[in-house]
Amino acid sequence: MKKETGVSLDMQMTGELLNYMIRKQGYTVGEIQKELMLSCPQPIYRWLRGQTMPSIDNLYKLSRILNVHMDELVIPSHDVAWLVQWNQNLSAGRHLKTYHKRYTKRKGIS
Repeated sequence: MKKETGVSLDMQMTGELLNYMIRKQGYTVGEIQKELMLSCPQPIYRWLRGQTMPSIDNLYKLSRILNVHMDELVIPSHDVAWLVQWNQNLSAGRHLKTYHKRYTKRKGIS
């Protein structure tokens, strides 16, 4: 079996996932800010917009807060993932559908 190397994370999709997971658990950005002991909410908003990624420390803390494994909070750039329930977040759903179409076309996946 060939070992996969050089896999990077998809910041945009990871941001969508973090936003979904935080909202699904009923947390607000302010509550997450307090739990992570951040001085302001801006880093969290940058994560949710896919502009930056949480540090390993913050990712670990988020996983504990949300009661999931750290792997469940990030999306590799090669993954095809459907993570948003369409009836709860139509805007993010449309974004993921567009992403999926571009991804599958680029990779030749049917």
